[in-house]
Amino acid sequence: MSRVPFTRVVNAAAGRAKRAVGETLSSPTRSVSMRVMRPAPFSDVKPKLFFGDKAVGETLISGGFHHAKQQLNVGMQGDPWTVPSPSERFARWLHSFDWLEDIASVKQPTAEVRARFLVDGWSAVYGQYNEFAWDLSILTTRLYNWLVLWAPLLSIDSGGDSGAARRGVTLRQMKYLRKNYPRTEPGLPRLIAALTLAMGGARLADKSEGYLDRGLDWLDDEIEVQILPDGGHITRSPEAALKSLEALMRLDEILDARGIARTKAMGRAIDRLQPILQFFLHSDGGLACFNGGGEGDKKRIAKILKSAALSSRPFGYSPHTGYQRLEHGSSVMLVDTGTTAPVLFDKDAHLAPLSFELSTAAGRMIVNCGWSSEQPMSWRAPVRSTAAHSTLTLADQSVGKILEDGYRARLLGDVVEQDVGEVKAQRKEQVTGVWLESTHAGYQDDTGLMHRRRFYMTQDGNDIRGEDSLYLPVGDTPKRRDELPFAIRFHLHPNCRATLAQDQKSALIIQGGRTGWRMRTDGGPLSIEPSYYLGTGTAPQKTSQIVIRGHAFADSDGETQSNRVRWSLRLLEARK
Repeated sequence: MSRVPFTRVVNAAAGRAKRAVGETLSSPTRSVSMRVMRPAPFSDVKPKLFFGDKAVGETLISGGFHHAKQQLNVGMQGDPWTVPSPSERFARWLHSFDWLEDIASVKQPTAEVRARFLVDGWSAVYGQYNEFAWDLSILTTRLYNWLVLWAPLLSIDSGGDSGAARRGVTLRQMKYLRKNYPRTEPGLPRLIAALTLAMGGARLADKSEGYLDRGLDWLDDEIEVQILPDGGHITRSPEAALKSLEALMRLDEILDARGIARTKAMGRAIDRLQPILQFFLHSDGGLACFNGGGEGDKKRIAKILKSAALSSRPFGYSPHTGYQRLEHGSSVMLVDTGTTAPVLFDKDAHLAPLSFELSTAAGRMIVNCGWSSEQPMSWRAPVRSTAAHSTLTLADQSVGKILEDGYRARLLGDVVEQDVGEVKAQRKEQVTGVWLESTHAGYQDDTGLMHRRRFYMTQDGNDIRGEDSLYLPVGDTPKRRDELPFAIRFHLHPNCRATLAQDQKSALIIQGGRTGWRMRTDGGPLSIEPSYYLGTGTAPQKTSQIVIRGHAFADSDGETQSNRVRWSLRLLEARK
């Protein structure tokens, strides 16, 4: 995927800085009167794909709002709209109504009453307009959640004309979103915005007032840009592919129930996204942690895949998204063999070419540090660095550079200023196993060296071999004469424990207290160092990493002992 020059994006974005937030985090004044739009009742199509956590829903009904280790307790009779939120991040989650499905999972009348009370309470305070609550990213997510769960939660009047008022506030937000759609954030937020407008049009029982056709047109445009031919999302995030598929399938449900044909682009996107979701799965049923995504909700993923009714095994290579899958026996390895996502779609991109994750029947073993949306934001930048991934770092530097400070960062966000360079991969399937060779040029401009990584997995999946080398391409002139320190990192899942042998040339990795793997290397010495895992949960989990360190020469062809490290992982007999 080609990238637009960074300076062009800066120039095009000049003057479009976001407006400050503020007053919404403190107590607002409830509106006394509000002009009520009275559209006809919305379609009562109920979602078949239903998710949500019943225990969380019961807590919400009791008045407990918990997110990212922060909480707001308002009691069973209170609402959160007239009290301060703990933080802006919490307020964004609160106003997005991402928790509404948890309430819907409680199959009791009290859940429906509580959901309508909270929606109507929000409408009374913020239904006309509020700069923070009507921020396009928040508004889009809120509208999507309302429209998906209109039945069974919101369609029944809760007394007086509140049902009509609820529909009126929904339609007012739809009009605002349609008018301001070009200002939505590129990437998944814009795809969801177009999809939400189409869903709103499909919900309008009498007439769509142009929402359906306009929304589907915009959605088709975004699908062509964002859903790649192999099914991956343009951000190269497995989690973004999951969210795209889920949203498209839910829109498809409503369209089908209303007798409205989905567009060809929608059909192609769903057909492509379903198998690549399976491609990104580890042995534990969760997603690989690449490019801003975490494990995801395993139950949610299982329901989506069950609905898709896929019968074939996952394919081995996603050429457009840029990943390789090696799977034999019970071992699953996923390798990042792609370059940085294009400009405008790189705000969550990680600097991690040739990084890999490995899982077995006992669960995850080798991982990247990963990211979950509820983790502390202070960790967001560190986990995007090369060192937070299971790959090689050279001269203690990341591959590429993320824009983090200054005017441009405030304007554009944490986009990638310097990408990871060209990445190539070759794969060979044999009777005995599968070979993968890949290279990247991310360090070449500074050091003259390229990184080559080779993998081999046997047919039974119990013997995995790797080789990392740093080499000067044939015909190139060395850029440096000094030795360059490098480190090859293997971050371990928190479920694993590692111990070093006395010679520091091998280590024993125990998964789940039972399954053992022996790691050996001809480089080194090996060391075991602290690490953290953020692929799930609300706080980083302490774990460890195995590190092979060395020094490379800038004029080597990659075949010298200084510039080449071989390593292997072999399954030991399970403990009884």
